[in-house]
Amino acid sequence: MSAKPRGVPPELEEMIDSWAAIPAFIRDRYLTVVAANGLARSVSPSFHEGVNLVRSTFLDSDVLHTSPHPRLIAEHVAGTLRESLSRHESDGDFEQIVEELSAASTQFAAAWNDEEAVPGEQDTFTFPHDIVGALTLGYQQLSIPRHFDLTLVVWRPADEPSRTALAELAEIASGASEA
Repeated sequence: MSAKPRGVPPELEEMIDSWAAIPAFIRDRYLTVVAANGLARSVSPSFHEGVNLVRSTFLDSDVLHTSPHPRLIAEHVAGTLRESLSRHESDGDFEQIVEELSAASTQFAAAWNDEEAVPGEQDTFTFPHDIVGALTLGYQQLSIPRHFDLTLVVWRPADEPSRTALAELAEIASGASEA
């Protein structure tokens, strides 16, 4: 196994933590969340530090089972991993993720083998939420200068009902962090 990624610079953690109304997290090249703000953690259990988004999508969650478009999500996540692999050198951790998921998930194996599957075909996702209802959010991924292995992911509401629900969730999340 290769070395663990270096820690997230404190100034980046402080920056995303200051965005109380914007769900944001930082992921590494293996698509593992390495830092997340409170609102991102409130949006999805997948957006917690230490969660690998690929494993979470294909093995640990109901994302594919509850989505009206599981094939699109599978292709998107596999394509994002493929894109990361194209920007970074392959190593044991990449190989382990791909081997593990290819063996455990036919959906991952099919999406991984579809070389035309690319991220960006779908940039909005709907997250069910027990308290505020469904949130339809779009995202942007931003490379972090001087930290080539890290990517900032920032979410935004895709429609007015989601904007209202996200504002309500942000208020709840900020109240929980103050308690």
